[in-house]
Amino acid sequence: MRRLTILVAVVLACGCGKKRLPQPAQDTAAPVEAPAASTEPSERDTLLTTLKTKQGDTRRKAAEALAELAESDPTVLDALVELLKDKHTSGPGKTHPTQTTSTREAAALALLWAGPPGEAALKDKGFSALREGLSDKDPAIREHTAHTVGVLGPLAKPLVGSVQRLCSDSDTNVREAAFDTVRALGPADVTGIAALLTNENPEIRQRAAEVIAALPDVPGDAVPSLTRALDDEVEFIRVAAATGIATAGGKGGSNATGEKLAGAIKKSYPEMFDSTKPARLDGPEFIYWRAMVVLGKPAVAPTTALLSHPNPIVRYFAARTLAELGPDAKAAADALNSALSDSIANVSLEAACTLCRLGEKPDESVKLVRAALASASPGVAAAAIDTIARMGPVGKPLIPDALAKLASPLPDARYAAVALVGTLNPADAAKQVPELIKLLADPEPLIRGQVAAVLESLGPTAAQAAEALGKAITADTEGLLRDQFVEALIAMGPAAKPAVPGLLPLITNASATVDSRVKVIEAVTVADPASPDVAAALVKAASDPNLSIRKAAGLALGKLDPLSDAARDALVKLARKDTEVYVRRAAVRGLVSAGPRAKAARTDLEAIATGKLPGLDLWAKVALAGIDGDVRRAAGAVRDGLGSKSGTNVRTAAAEALLVVGPMSADVPALMKLLKDPGANGAAAVALGRIGPEAKPAVPHLIELLNDRDGEVRGAAAEALGRIGPSALPAATKLRTMTRSDPLVAPTARKALERLGVKEKT
Repeated sequence: MRRLTILVAVVLACGCGKKRLPQPAQDTAAPVEAPAASTEPSERDTLLTTLKTKQGDTRRKAAEALAELAESDPTVLDALVELLKDKHTSGPGKTHPTQTTSTREAAALALLWAGPPGEAALKDKGFSALREGLSDKDPAIREHTAHTVGVLGPLAKPLVGSVQRLCSDSDTNVREAAFDTVRALGPADVTGIAALLTNENPEIRQRAAEVIAALPDVPGDAVPSLTRALDDEVEFIRVAAATGIATAGGKGGSNATGEKLAGAIKKSYPEMFDSTKPARLDGPEFIYWRAMVVLGKPAVAPTTALLSHPNPIVRYFAARTLAELGPDAKAAADALNSALSDSIANVSLEAACTLCRLGEKPDESVKLVRAALASASPGVAAAAIDTIARMGPVGKPLIPDALAKLASPLPDARYAAVALVGTLNPADAAKQVPELIKLLADPEPLIRGQVAAVLESLGPTAAQAAEALGKAITADTEGLLRDQFVEALIAMGPAAKPAVPGLLPLITNASATVDSRVKVIEAVTVADPASPDVAAALVKAASDPNLSIRKAAGLALGKLDPLSDAARDALVKLARKDTEVYVRRAAVRGLVSAGPRAKAARTDLEAIATGKLPGLDLWAKVALAGIDGDVRRAAGAVRDGLGSKSGTNVRTAAAEALLVVGPMSADVPALMKLLKDPGANGAAAVALGRIGPEAKPAVPHLIELLNDRDGEVRGAAAEALGRIGPSALPAATKLRTMTRSDPLVAPTARKALERLGVKEKT
């Protein structure tokens, strides 16, 4: 407390003519004021100061603390809004995707994390402050403000128009930040971005192309600019323009668009065929043909003209594209008839296929395909088989001859015949399973892999192959093929039970890869969850030195039915005592799967639910709800966890647990925020995929995750895009590329393309 001021009185003596009495000694000290008590700065002020003066993780932690403090101290929100005008940054070119590099970014994050009150403050006053920053005379301020808008995510969509104007800023760093934000949130004006494809600055054209290639929707008004961009000398720009035209779905297209697409094709394919560079249907240039198909009637004439191109690859794709164009392509009938005599079998067969689909002279075409089936020349019979699958009803009489090629001495013909089986209806395909079983021992690994892929697509229909697959897994030395065989068994479900004896030894096989052993654990659990032998193998795996094996065992044990005492005890031991938190979490998730069968573990789960391991406690709450018969009782705790300030582990656990309690369209905004949260983004992607088409707003963000360094995250994004459906078609180009350039994610990318209705080979 402040002390009272002490005044020292001075008494003056005076008299009339009398000797002045000696004065008392005067205290010359100044009046004394009690010292002010030291005032400690409030927690609020300390944190706000940290936001302005500190960098990196310290600043980010202060933002998290302020977001939490705002719940009890609303004045924090006003202070944070004011800091959105602060000009402290890490400097030009210093924005970073995982580090907080300016005061305004930290303040924006704190407001975002503060929940609905913080979001309301941003919309009410914060956005106007950020708009001012976007027009600041200092380039570094404009750059960091544009970056901050991107960090805010979908909430900041109203600011994207102001950010987009900076895409042509005079400063390189500002442009980079602006384009990053526009790509993440989606442009406010697609037509404006399309116009940048013809900007004189090559860097701007490049960045605009990155945005256009990832858009889920393109208006017809943008197509004229995209058409002009097809003249660019840089193929990436041309490909992006064609992608945008394809995404537009035929809107805004013209005869000029068709002619320009044909011109882009001529630029991309050399006039002379190069046998050392085989054509790929997943190459970036394939988008030109896809754009032609989407364009429709205006594409018929320029595509027909390409039937006379010197390069047979171009002629082949031209014939194939005309088939996709449908009845409008009947105008090309004469040119296609001429192509029946092409010296290259692939071209003539494709022309025959197209004529059949158009209903033009099918008898002559069928005769040509039948003759090709009997050819002993490499590639010809295979091309004929591939053609049959796309000829329509007139090709059905040729199927028996094509299936006879399953025993052909030509490897490419056997491969094509196996693929043909995969196109048949399940009943007819099942009749060919005995022949496919024989090919599990084919000397060509590609053929064995194709057999596995077809068996996987057939699922339980291919049950008679289960035992043979189990033996093939043991005998095959190709690790990747083993995995494909196991995937086929997993697809068969309980029908794969005959394969279990052959699979069990692989769980402890030290020569097998960890990934293979993990897949085998999943396969045997799906195939025979009631087997005592499976239960014993999983209990043993629960004490394996490798944490990935223990994690897989933890997830699998909970699926056993019945859940033996030994299996439950192994789960509880993993959940409470394992040294790796990931294993413990998997074990608790196993107990979630067990549901009421895990009643005897209630006490242990209650201890975990009140423990101090973030994320694990949330899963334990879900498991307890499951024991009581309804995991949905934990839905509130799970959804609270999606926006938790307690760290990534909690948010990741919440995104994963959401799959158990049931994700809904209302969860999309929260999950989209988590796509920017390293560690939680993969789980968020999976949850968005489960929501399906209603997760359409997340498509641009998921496409961005296809470039993530983590393979599991890339795979989760690819799967989610496939599940979302047609609105994710802009991802097709990237997914095609991944099928050949990303071995880890390639199978998932292929499945995603199938779900999108985009075949790897069309």
